Amino acid sequence: MHTMVRTADRISYFGGVLAAVLVIVLVVLMLYDVVQRYAFNAPTTWGNDLNTFLMGASFVLSIAYALSTDAHVRVDLLYNERTRPRLAYVDLIGLTLIVLPAVALICWGLLNHLEDAIRTGERTGSGGWNPVVWPFRAVLLVGFLIFAFQILAEIIKRVAWIAGRPFDAPIIAPQDHGV
Repeated sequence: MHTMVRTADRISYFGGVLAAVLVIVLVVLMLYDVVQRYAFNAPTTWGNDLNTFLMGASFVLSIAYALSTDAHVRVDLLYNERTRPRLAYVDLIGLTLIVLPAVALICWGLLNHLEDAIRTGERTGSGGWNPVVWPFRAVLLVGFLIFAFQILAEIIKRVAWIAGRPFDAPIIAPQDHGV
């Protein structure tokens, strides 16, 4: 189990790093597109589609990383230093009964959309570039599969915590936000 959890954490970390790099590329390309459009009155034909793909890819590839590092948004009313250990049960129930089944359904739907896009050669239908959409849909599916794998790892972490055998780094320890 430790190997599976560590593997999931590493894959999620890689996805987070890749997402960060994609955001940097996105900023550079958006800046280029804006300069072309307003300084030279020569907008790109690929800017809108590529920027949309990069933003979506960076978002979906960072979801598992946020979960693995406990960096996602929580309601502070419930999750504070005093209540976090007891909320391992809430996390376990939520991850097992709500989040994992929802992500599994999303993965199934994304797989169907990817197959349809490949079969039909679907294109964006916008701008002069008009690229096929299957590469972007493949990235979405991969991102959600990584997320599902990380959810399984988080479930194992919660069970280990509840059983009194937490993993190396505490999973429910409060984050230091410099406040």
